[in-house]
Amino acid sequence: MRLIRYILVLLFLLVGSRLFAADADSTITQDTSSHQFKMKKSPTQAVLLSLAFPGLGQYYVESYWKIPVFAVGAGACIYGIVSNNSLLTKKSAEVDNAIAANESSIRIATLKNEREYYRDNRDLAGLYLLAVYVIASVDAYSGAHLYDFDVSDNLSLRLLPDIQHRGLAMQLQW
Repeated sequence: MRLIRYILVLLFLLVGSRLFAADADSTITQDTSSHQFKMKKSPTQAVLLSLAFPGLGQYYVESYWKIPVFAVGAGACIYGIVSNNSLLTKKSAEVDNAIAANESSIRIATLKNEREYYRDNRDLAGLYLLAVYVIASVDAYSGAHLYDFDVSDNLSLRLLPDIQHRGLAMQLQW
C-alpha cells in the first residue's frame, strides 16, 4: 500500500512538473517561418511518375540524360516479354500437336524443353522490367531530394606543401 502511494506521488510530481514547464515554455514564441525549407520537387510525385513509365520521374527532376536509359531499358524488357510470349504460345501449340499426332517421346521432350526455354526467358524479362521500374523510381526519388542541392563551382580543393610537418596539406574552399 505504501509503495503504491509513493508511485502515485512520484507520477503526480512528474506530470505536474511537465504541465508547469509546458506553461512556462508556451510564452516563448519562435519565428520558424523564415527557417522553413520548402523543396521544389516532390519526391512522391517523382516516384509516381516513374512508376507510370520509367523516365518520366527523371523528366520531372530534370535529369534529362537518364530518360533514354530507363525508357530504352523498359522498352527492351517489354519487347522481350512480348517476343518470348509469342514464341511460347507457338511452342505450346507445337507440343499439343505433337502429343495429338503421337510423335516420338524424344521429339515431344525436345519441344517441351524449347517451350520451357521461352517461358523462362519471358519470366526473366518480366523480372528485368520490374528491376528497371524499381531503379528508375529510386533514382527519381533521390533526384527529387537532391534537386535543391547546391552544386556550384565555388568548391575547390588544393594540395599544398606543408614544410612544417614535411608533407602535404589540403585546402578546401567553398
